[in-house]
Amino acid sequence: MKIAQGVACALVFLCCCFAQLEAYRILCIYPSSGRSHVIVGQALLKGLAERGHDVTMVSPYKLSKPVPNYREIVVQKVDLGQMTKDFLQKNQGNSFGGIVHLFKSQFQTAEMALQDPKFQAIKNEHFDLVIVGYFVADFVLGLGPHFNAPTVVLFSAGMTKLTADFVGNPRAIATVPHIMVGGKGAMDFLGRVKNFLFSCVENVIGEVSEYVQTSYYDRHFPSDRYPPFKDVRRNVSLVLLNTHFSQATPRPYLPNMVEVGGLQIKAKPDPLPEDIREWLDGAEHGVVYFCLGSNLKSADLPQAKLDAILKTFAQLKQRVLWKWESDSIPNAPPNVLSKAWLPQDDVLAHPNVKLFISHGGLGGMAEAKYHGVPVLGIPIFAEQFQNIQSMVEEGIALRLDYQELDERSFSRAVNIMVREHRFAEQAKTISALFRDRPQSAMDLACYWVEYVARHRGAPQLHYPGADMNYFQRESLDVIAFLIVVLYVIVKVVKFVIVFAFRKMCKSSRKTKVQ
Repeated sequence: MKIAQGVACALVFLCCCFAQLEAYRILCIYPSSGRSHVIVGQALLKGLAERGHDVTMVSPYKLSKPVPNYREIVVQKVDLGQMTKDFLQKNQGNSFGGIVHLFKSQFQTAEMALQDPKFQAIKNEHFDLVIVGYFVADFVLGLGPHFNAPTVVLFSAGMTKLTADFVGNPRAIATVPHIMVGGKGAMDFLGRVKNFLFSCVENVIGEVSEYVQTSYYDRHFPSDRYPPFKDVRRNVSLVLLNTHFSQATPRPYLPNMVEVGGLQIKAKPDPLPEDIREWLDGAEHGVVYFCLGSNLKSADLPQAKLDAILKTFAQLKQRVLWKWESDSIPNAPPNVLSKAWLPQDDVLAHPNVKLFISHGGLGGMAEAKYHGVPVLGIPIFAEQFQNIQSMVEEGIALRLDYQELDERSFSRAVNIMVREHRFAEQAKTISALFRDRPQSAMDLACYWVEYVARHRGAPQLHYPGADMNYFQRESLDVIAFLIVVLYVIVKVVKFVIVFAFRKMCKSSRKTKVQ
């Protein structure tokens, strides 16, 4: 009898526990041409699916294998091939024209996603939460009010003005270098001047971007049925950033802006394809891994730079694993194995990988830090220069400017990295810092996503500053008011003193006359 009562109590207890768990229907839209961005969103959705939630991912990229509770809607994207080819062949990485083209292409990719018939078919379904994978285009935030669901923004990089504005997070311009300025620690006076000026430029970019996207928003979310674009941008419940405080200068964050750096990194690497595993396992002297990311293509390298790289690799005793997008590398030496696509996180986790040659994308840099692999950085565009520079300052990387890449400079840099143990030793120290957390990035991200869904947008997290304009948030209107009040007080006091002085003088003259 007592055993039966114990079992009954245990069942009741378990039922109460499970009653607290609730599965949500979650939609994520990630309209980005960059596969590395979408990988972060796919990782989060897989984590949520493993926790029993019913998730739907809308993006231009498909998972390599199906996942339970995970539905995919694959949409079209604007091809960035010619633009990234120009980055490599014409050195147009951070040119004004290149940036404008990038913005336009991502606006078009987002619009193509919203117009896709496969996406249109689900617009009448119910979702408890909408996750927007943010990369330039944020007019898709209108899907939050469309589904009458709270909105979460997932950004595959660090905080910028464009992401800070969603929740009104302070930018700390005087103390924290911008992601495009780079550096760690306190800035000197000239550094603060540079940071301030760049932030002013970013303000202009933000205003122009919002102005341009308003027409996109109004086209898909007409004003007779949806709130204004400005209001939608201020109604984001949560922002997830794919950064970690150990990567940059610590900064103030609101409770609904959460760092989940390394979200795409698996706690236990997946098994590698057999041929890649054998290549890595059999590398007696280690492996150099070469990858320029998901957008840049090694096959687009100018012939002179490609020859310089191949000649250097031919002289190494290490094996080389190279992400090469076409069939094979012309004139590749026998110690080089190329593949069109590589599971980067799983490759970097292999103990025989001794050096990562990379363009400096934030995702790859996080994976290198997590697995303790030194980096030879060849930045091409955007914030890659600053990503590499911060790792140079940490002692785990060398930077080689792309314009200066030839056989002499590349060979020198590679040989320094593979021969000097200080980089590998420091990489292990940085890896320990990056891994030392109270919970994994995935657990943290899933907790906050579920928190927002559980509390229907979690309005208790909403910061009043998000509803203020720049002048109000910086108290410039208060300062202006106090200056006016002080000016009036000074004028009144001056008038009283002058008036009293004149009265006294007039009274004195009358006394003398008498």
